[in-house]
Amino acid sequence: MSDNYEAEQKELTEKVKNLKAEIEKAQTKYDNIQKFMAIVKRYSDFEELTPEILRAFVDKIIIYEKQKVDGHIRHTIEIVYNFVEAIELPDFDSWDKFDY
Repeated sequence: MSDNYEAEQKELTEKVKNLKAEIEKAQTKYDNIQKFMAIVKRYSDFEELTPEILRAFVDKIIIYEKQKVDGHIRHTIEIVYNFVEAIELPDFDSWDKFDY
């Protein structure tokens, strides 16, 4: 019975540790989103994209090696934003044409 109790205690201790790590990770993510939103609010109404605004939003831009896809040359570009990392965008090529 003592072995079962100790095993359960060990399992619960591990769960607590994992949950605390998840909470900390979620809090960091929330804080980073708040920081990014502050930048969005600060620059929500601009007429010209300046280097200062670009640096406020973008951490880095990664341009991958060109590839030939369906007879066309394509470059994959990844924009890594400050605080929120890269954002996965939908595949716009696969969208149906809109009727206007």
